[in-house]
Amino acid sequence: MSKKSLEQFFSRPQNLPQIPQVVKDLIATFNDPDTDVRTVAGKIGKDAVITAKTLRLANSARYGRSRQVATVTEASVRLGLDVLRNMVLAAGLVDIYPSVPHFDLKGFWRQSFNVGELCRLLAAKSSCDSELSFTCGMLHNIGELIIHAAEPDLAAELDERVSAGEARAYAEHAVLGFTYAEVGAELSSRWLFPDVIQLAIRNQRVPLLAEPFSQYAALVYMASYLERLEDAGEDTPVDWPLQLAIKLNIDWAFALEAKLKVRDEGSAYSMLLE
Repeated sequence: MSKKSLEQFFSRPQNLPQIPQVVKDLIATFNDPDTDVRTVAGKIGKDAVITAKTLRLANSARYGRSRQVATVTEASVRLGLDVLRNMVLAAGLVDIYPSVPHFDLKGFWRQSFNVGELCRLLAAKSSCDSELSFTCGMLHNIGELIIHAAEPDLAAELDERVSAGEARAYAEHAVLGFTYAEVGAELSSRWLFPDVIQLAIRNQRVPLLAEPFSQYAALVYMASYLERLEDAGEDTPVDWPLQLAIKLNIDWAFALEAKLKVRDEGSAYSMLLE
């Protein structure tokens, strides 16, 4: 199987999914500290489908209050731009592919949202912004989705090799010539996400080896580790990434609390999949 460069991979138009204009507008606000929230809300309101999904999230038990909000403008005032932006991103991204052959889309997004929630909780111990941490976690695995949607036959071969015990990164290099993290980082670059998100996605697998060190990449690594962990108890796991935990100022007790909270409560964003 010949390897393909990322440039070749994305040179095929079908390998670069299209996102709604309102999502593009929201991505642009990451780089504009003077964004007018009400102007953004007005743009969101022009997309009826995303507006409906966003309001449903805003009125969920996790974010709602005694009085429900009826407009995106009300939601923006109550929640603030950062939370609203993540809601709109999630509402727009879950529909970039209606279906993918032999791929559990709902399971993929549920796992992505859970990693995002874990990143948000873990960020409390660091200097990282909680909502930006959620964004990085939500997007961390977007490259795997793109690979499955764009190259289903190669993705099936990858899954077989991983099921047989091969590490996914090694299998991806052997079959594709690049990893899901590199695909996700390149996609986030083409979608004009800020560098901090691109680095978090690109360096999530080996945050301690990456230069410069990215706390957001480290949070994604830690959150992904916790999300995969099946038997979580009071005793520190033998494979606990201690060196990374020290850098993030996260002890096992705090990590376990976050793990159990997300395991028991899930993510409010999962209602977008219903």
